[in-house]
Amino acid sequence: MLTAEARIPTDRPGRYLVQLCKHFDNKGRHLTHRPRTHTLPELRPDQIQVEWTDSDGTLRLPWGQCILQALPGTLRVHVEADDQENLERLQDLVSTHIDRFSRRDPLRVEWRSPGADVDAPSGEAAVPPHQQTGSRTRFIVIGVAVVAVALHLALGGTVLAHTPWTGWVVGFLVTVVAVKAALVGGLALRRHRSRIG
Repeated sequence: MLTAEARIPTDRPGRYLVQLCKHFDNKGRHLTHRPRTHTLPELRPDQIQVEWTDSDGTLRLPWGQCILQALPGTLRVHVEADDQENLERLQDLVSTHIDRFSRRDPLRVEWRSPGADVDAPSGEAAVPPHQQTGSRTRFIVIGVAVVAVALHLALGGTVLAHTPWTGWVVGFLVTVVAVKAALVGGLALRRHRSRIG
C-alpha cells in the first residue's frame, strides 16, 4: 500500500474537513467536472463511501482511501492506494478540491511520505529538498564571503601596522577613492547633460 500525507496549516481545519466530506458524500456528482483529473474512471454513487465527524473523516473510493483529521491549526490529509497512479489520482482530487474551497484564503497542499518530518510541529510545512539545498548553498557562500573579508581585513591591518607601509597604503587608497569619485562624477555629469540636451 502506497501512502502520502499533507499537513495543511489553517485556522479552520474542522470547517474544511466537513466541507470536503459533505462534498464527496454528495454521491459523486461533483466528480463529473474533474478540472485536472481527466484520467479518473467514471464512478457510481455506490462506489463512494464517506464517514465524518467534526474532527475526523474517511473517504473510500475504488482506487484508494483518504483519511482526514482536524488538528489544532492543521488539517491532516492521509491518502492510501495500491499503486502510484491511484495515489496520484487521490492526491490530485484532494488538492483540487482544497484549492477550490479555499479561494478566498488559499491553502497550500504539500504532499510527502508519512514519517518524513514526523517531529515537525503540526502546522509547519516541511521544507522541500530543493529549497534545503539552496539554503545550504546560500549559507556556504555567505560563510566563504565572511572568511574572505576577515582575511582581507587582517592582512590590511597587518600591513598598516608596519610603520613604513602606512604612508604608502593610505596614499594609494586616497588616490583610488579620488579616481573613482572623478569617474563616477564625470559619468553622472554626462548623463545629466544628455537628459537636458
